[in-house]
Amino acid sequence: MPSDQAPAGPIFSRRGFLYLLGMLVLLRLLLNCMVPLMDPSEARYALICKIMAESGNYLEPKLIHDGVLMNFEGKPPLSFQAGAVACSIFGVNLFAVRLPSFLFAAGLLAVLYGAVRRIKGENVAQLAVLLTLSSPVFFLYAGMCMTDMALAFCVCSAVFAYMLFDHESARPGKELASIGFFAALGLGMLVKGPVALVMAGIPVFLFVLLGDRWRDLKNHDWLLGSATFVLIAAPWYVLMQRANPDFLYYFFVNENFKRFLFKEYGDQYGAGRETFRGMALVWFLLSNLPAILLILFPACSKKGRRKLAQLCREHVLADDLPLLGVLAITLFWCLTSRVLITYVLPTVPFFSVWLANSLTEWDFAGRERFRHVLRAGLPLIWCIVGAVFSLLWIAGDRWVDKMPGDFFRDAGKLIQNGEFYFYRRVPYSAYFYFGDRTIPHADEDAPTSEAASQGYFLVSRKRDIRRHPLKYPRRLLLETGVWALYAPVEGTGNAGTAAEPPTE
Repeated sequence: MPSDQAPAGPIFSRRGFLYLLGMLVLLRLLLNCMVPLMDPSEARYALICKIMAESGNYLEPKLIHDGVLMNFEGKPPLSFQAGAVACSIFGVNLFAVRLPSFLFAAGLLAVLYGAVRRIKGENVAQLAVLLTLSSPVFFLYAGMCMTDMALAFCVCSAVFAYMLFDHESARPGKELASIGFFAALGLGMLVKGPVALVMAGIPVFLFVLLGDRWRDLKNHDWLLGSATFVLIAAPWYVLMQRANPDFLYYFFVNENFKRFLFKEYGDQYGAGRETFRGMALVWFLLSNLPAILLILFPACSKKGRRKLAQLCREHVLADDLPLLGVLAITLFWCLTSRVLITYVLPTVPFFSVWLANSLTEWDFAGRERFRHVLRAGLPLIWCIVGAVFSLLWIAGDRWVDKMPGDFFRDAGKLIQNGEFYFYRRVPYSAYFYFGDRTIPHADEDAPTSEAASQGYFLVSRKRDIRRHPLKYPRRLLLETGVWALYAPVEGTGNAGTAAEPPTE
């Protein structure tokens, strides 16, 4: 038999598989500690974690917005609570605030591997994990202080639990999978609210509807499962409503209904990003690169195209829950123009499971050429991603306006004591890096900002200075290609002391 038609075997040995995972864990953790926070979203969530850890108030997420300390009612607290716990253990730093996303990503991959291995076997499970990790978008958000990886964990865990529920024949196995399904939905309510129920519920509903699986619903442990869901999800909402009487209306109506229907929906924390309806399809394609290109592999030969066409005709969509997850989530977000690439993040593991299983069924996963592509290609992708992140860290403050962390750290070391005033507007990352040494204020025009900043060390984007030159002379202490730090006007206020600026 030609080697190209050899029987399918593992793409990587068990040792090789674990070695690759270990290398990726190390790379991601290193990048978590190195790459500065990105404004505005990541820095805003990191600030919430910091305030929660320092205040000890784990009920109400808080942030400084427009110079005012206020409740953040746009999202439930689970991600922030996890970040605050990490800050309490490891201190307030980049590693701590990003650790929860890393752990949620690891948990997602563990659930994926366990469920798919039980249903489809070791080879499909390994390949699905590796394809998921080959997505630069997944790798990126596995180490960012955001809520999206936590949501992906909950949505994917619920769907994989339902796959196990459908697969298991024994009563104890079905009950355990059923309770896991409800528990994942409960956690999703604590991460982003009802959108978790929609993203997990639509594919499961279609799976039951198209496959006529209504009779199997009686095997759910409805009593214990529902109790698990309520006990996980309800207490925080009740306590938050008691402390803030307008919370439930704002959260459910403004953030989870009007947000996706109206441009002006009463957002208290800034404007949502507008794209166009159908943008979710573009985000899906970008999120699942380069794995999506492997679909072209069977089409490289005439025989492969014939076999692929035959298998596609015989494919039953109603029996493929991961593919239903891909279609349902992508098409759901196509209905709104206010969609980010992170909204389709759960499609990455779903698509990877479908693709890994399909390539195995199509008898391409075992072919030597295909195995060579994966063995060489996947490590290369991860090396490229790591190199890009490293370049961002090395040169970030020179050309990336949204990653000023290294500059802020250098400014904090240069100024031994004293307070910082930001020209015109304060980025969220300033509150994280400088803490209470940052003078909070709302966005200002240039004359107001300069007048108010006398007596403080002034921090500004250089482009703002070019557009609105300073009226009063100041001494430049530190600068990069984007940011500049100025000493205060002499004789005004108590500006603290500055160390000697570093010499070139």
